[in-house]
Formats: sequence, structure tokens, C-alpha cells
Amino acid sequence: MNSLLPIVFLFFTGFSQALWAQADSALKLLLQTEIRKNHQVLLAADSLSPYFIAYRINDTLSLQYSVNKGAVIQDKQSESRALNVEVRVGDHHFDNTHPMRDNLDFNFLTGYQNVPLPLEGDGAVVRRNLRIATDYGYRAARDQFSKIKANFDVRPSSGRDGLDFASQAPSLDWRPESPPAIQRDGLDSLYERLRSASKKFQGQKHLYASQIDFNYTKVRKRLVNTEGTAVAQDEHIGNIGIYVETKAEDGMIVWLSRQFFFRDNPVNLPVDSLEQLLEGLVRRLDTLRTAPVLDTYAGPVILENVAAAVFLHEVFGHRVEGHRQKAVDEGQTFVSKIGEAITNPGVSVEDNPGIQHLHGEPLNGHYLYDDEGVTGQRVQLIEKGVFRNFLLGRSVLSDSGQSNGHGRGSLGLLPVARMGNTILTADKTVPRPALRDSLIALLRRTGKPYGLLVHDISGGFTYTGRDLPQSFRVEPLYLTQIFADGKPDRVVRGADLVGTPLVSLGQIRLAGDDPAVFNGYCGAESGWIPVSSISPSLLLGSMEFETRSKDQNKPPYLPPPALRRQGGRQP
Repeated sequence: MNSLLPIVFLFFTGFSQALWAQADSALKLLLQTEIRKNHQVLLAADSLSPYFIAYRINDTLSLQYSVNKGAVIQDKQSESRALNVEVRVGDHHFDNTHPMRDNLDFNFLTGYQNVPLPLEGDGAVVRRNLRIATDYGYRAARDQFSKIKANFDVRPSSGRDGLDFASQAPSLDWRPESPPAIQRDGLDSLYERLRSASKKFQGQKHLYASQIDFNYTKVRKRLVNTEGTAVAQDEHIGNIGIYVETKAEDGMIVWLSRQFFFRDNPVNLPVDSLEQLLEGLVRRLDTLRTAPVLDTYAGPVILENVAAAVFLHEVFGHRVEGHRQKAVDEGQTFVSKIGEAITNPGVSVEDNPGIQHLHGEPLNGHYLYDDEGVTGQRVQLIEKGVFRNFLLGRSVLSDSGQSNGHGRGSLGLLPVARMGNTILTADKTVPRPALRDSLIALLRRTGKPYGLLVHDISGGFTYTGRDLPQSFRVEPLYLTQIFADGKPDRVVRGADLVGTPLVSLGQIRLAGDDPAVFNGYCGAESGWIPVSSISPSLLLGSMEFETRSKDQNKPPYLPPPALRRQGGRQP
């Protein structure tokens, strides 16, 4: 008799919920039995035995659909199940994940990574792969521990070692598996609306590239470990993304995008609304194409809410991830700042993965348990301008420290401290027009002819290591100049917002009353994870912009084939 029925099958066709629950319970029992058995064997095998083993199994259902100009580019679905085994040798104070010093051989992989497993079967293949992966993971952990021990004996300590892996009471929460939020009949209707709306891209002479994408992923996450943790939870995330691109006469690539994220049901986008949105994006893109390039600039800036949310993520978020405070090659910007004022005394920042929705929008960064089986907790990072705490996974900063539920990572990579829902609030806020008035007043006081309004930001990059400058760069998609003498605003392009974290955070002068959500995915050493950042619009006293690099080739001489007249002549 089969003890493991299929766990994931698109739309659960032909199977009752009772059968799914039975199959999931069977897999849980198998994992708990095998981890105990394999751990006991390794404890007796060598004097350097593992003190901790964890099994993570993810079932992933993925739907992808892409269209352009009325044509379907991609329509596929996939299902997979993968195993990751984490093995730790040594002890909680010092194990095979301890940072190497002056050495690039640090291994973020602590076990056998992303082993494919069958979605159905009698469990024999799963047991075999668990045994092989655990053996391999143990050997890799033991070898890595030897390298780290030798390195530690000849290199100085940073003085902030803390625990490599804090003890944790086991979490027991094996939640029933939920069906995918997307049903096939609803998908067909949505796909047709996207395809039909994409016809609006036809006949656009200066449109260099365009596309509408629909992506939906359901992940069933399971974790068992030798401490007794047994956690199962489902993660549903989808988005509709619209992308348009053109090329200015000077060769600069200019692009715009819109993203609509959802967790349960796709945002309702009727064809008429979609078409209006596409027309608006194309018009704005054409304005950017002919806009002047912004010279280098330093002065007052308004970041609109979504742009301010990206700014918060890049400038602040990565630098408060706890594990970075232990590595000697990290900049450790805030490691000595606890209890010190680092920004406007009316500004507070927290990270709270427990929030599912904010201002009517679902939050990508929501989760119940992190990828180390710890409940996601609210962490007060800045309180009224004063820095208070770090985000922590189970790699903590003191011998008595505890995780605050922010150990996150893609399957196959060691979880480390990462952001969830990072939220900036202000004690005093003003309406959007008052924010603009304050900018103009600041321009006149400082003698600046104009300031900048950043409407949207695509994302950014920040570097936290010591071997390069502690700086960040974010790419504005749409910028306007606001003139002190009252001249009409002017759209400009081709400049990136740059700076350093401590100076930039100290420039926050005023906040709007218009908080908004930026949803996205964040990449770091533990892989790509869903995150959210929330902020109102912000007035900053002075920020720097530098001219962006660009392609040196002019736009194509030949127009798109569909726009050529008969005989091949240009219109």
C-alpha cells in the first residue's frame, strides 16, 4: 500500500481534502522517523558527531503566462518537490557555519542541496534520498568544520562571535495543506484579458520592448529537525507585471514597469482598466524618451511613498541583519549605534512579518514561521529616531541571545537574518501639497534653483562589505524637477540616487500622510525571498544624484516591421 499519496497536484483534481491530509501526515511521520534514525546512526559513527540536523522539503507549484501585442509568449505550469538537509557539527557556540576570517572559503551550504523527490510513491525513494543526503551533509559539515577550526586558531576573533546557533524550543504546527488560490476557470478568463489588453502595444513606433507577465507560485514548506520542530505552512504569492522599454536619441535605454502582487486571488483588472494603464505607461515612457538628462545634483528631494519604501529597504534594511555584525569583512554600520539617534526623532521603523495586509494591500513579507522554524516576531528597529535592535535568525550576537524569527532563505541555502515587512512611520505627517511647499521653502533658504521629486524607483543595490565604500544606489524610473521660482515642473531622466546610510538617514526632514507598500523579492546570500517595505512620502534635506551610464548606440534605423509601408519604406 502506498504510504505517500501525491501532495501537490494542479488544482487538486480528483482528490479529496481528506486524502491530501492523509498523505501529508504520512510524510510528516516519515520525516520524523528518518531524522531520528539517521541522527542516532551518526552519533555513534564518529567522535565529531552532528548536534543538529534539519530536513526542509518544499513542494512548488508554478504558473507562468506572458503576452505581448496580442500574442502568447509563454504559458506553462510546473510542479516539483525538493529536499534540503542541514547538518551542524561542533556545538552551539562554534560549529561548521562559523565565519572564516580572511578567507573566501566560507561555505553557506551546510548540507545536501535541493535533492529532487517524487511527488508520489511508497516512501522508499524518499527514505533512500534522506539517508544519502544526510550522509553527504554530515561529511561536508565535518570537512568544513576542520577548515574553520584551523582558520580560527591562526586568525584573531572579531570580539562579536556570539552563538553560531542559538537553542530554540521546538515549534509544533503542521497546518493543513491549502489548495492553490487560483482555479483554472478563473485563469482562462484572466489570461484572455491580459492577451487582449496587450494588443495596445501594437502600432507604437517608439516602443522598443514590451510584455505583460502573470506569475503565481504556491509553496508547501515543511521543516522537521532534531530539536523536535515540525512545521508545515503554505505560501501563495502571485503578481501581474507590465514592462515597457524604449531608447532615447542619445542611446539611453529608458523603461517603466508596474507590478500588482497578490496572495489569494489576482487583482481584478478589467480589459478597459488594463488598456488605460498600458496607454498611460506608454505616454509616460514617450515623455521620458525625449526628456533632458539630469546633471549631477545634490540638494533637497521628495521621495514619493513607494520610492521611499525602496530607499528604506536599501539604505537601512540590509545593514540591520544580525549575522552581518559578526563577520569581520562586513561594514557593521550600526553595530555600535544601539541607543543612539540615527535619524529624525519623529521617525520609527519596525519589521513585522505577522502583518498580512496593510492599507488594503497584501504583504509579500508576511510569514508565520521563518525558515528555521521560529515564529516571526515584531522587531522595533528604530524608535523615535533611536536605533534599538537588529533582525536575528538563530545566529545571534551574544551567548544569551535568541532568534527573533527572521532567519530566511531559499531552499538549498543556509537561512540568515533577512527582512520581512519593514515599516517606517512618523509621529508628525503632512498632506502631499504641504510636502511640496516645504521643499520649495527649503530650496529658497538654501539658494537652490530646483529640487527633485522621485515618483518611482525600480529597485536598488547596496554593498555592506568593508572592501568597498559603504554606499547604496537606487534607480529612479521617473523624476521631475520642482523649481524654486515657480516654473512648471520638468521631467528629467538618466540619474541614479546614491549615498551612504548614516548621512542619508539623517536627512529625513518631513513625512507625508500617504503610506504605501512596495512588494518585491530581495536577493542576498541566502537567496531570493519575498519582502515588503512600507513608507509615506519623505522630504530629505539633501541627497546626491549621479549621471547613469548608457549605451552608446542610437535607436534602430529601421522601424518595427508592422509599421513599415509596403515596399519596405519607413512611414
